[in-house]
Amino acid sequence: MKTQFYFRIIAILFAVAAISMFIAPSANAQKEVVQKPLSKARIQFTEKQHDFGDLTQGDVVTYKFAFQNTGTEPLMILNVQTTCGCTAPEWPKKPIPPGEGGEIVVTFNSAKKMGRVNKIITVYTNGEKPEEKLKIVTNILPPAADTPAPEKPIKVTED
Repeated sequence: MKTQFYFRIIAILFAVAAISMFIAPSANAQKEVVQKPLSKARIQFTEKQHDFGDLTQGDVVTYKFAFQNTGTEPLMILNVQTTCGCTAPEWPKKPIPPGEGGEIVVTFNSAKKMGRVNKIITVYTNGEKPEEKLKIVTNILPPAADTPAPEKPIKVTED
């Protein structure tokens, strides 16, 4: 009788321990979801999209996306990525103080491209919104065909 009592007590203790093992990790996981407060820097672009219009295949064009730090802490542009090697970005590497601005310069090379092209430029910052998307759009026309030399008139001779 005593053996059964002790066996039940041990079984209950094991059950409680097993349940607490499943509950404890989920409580910790909930704590991990809470993120540290984000920076109070804020990037604001004058425009987020630019249309180059019609280009001829092989044209290289550049556009400057102007921005301002409208936050209350210095803004750092950590990285700028493009969707392919035909688009090359340049950006300020130093912190942008609150109220100051800068430019992200994007150069697009239309070589080997045809038709409607949309390119996304992703800007990574330390700001409240750590990722911003910029877009360039263009329509690439085939290169102009060389104008053929004028045909020489054919001489017709009578025999």
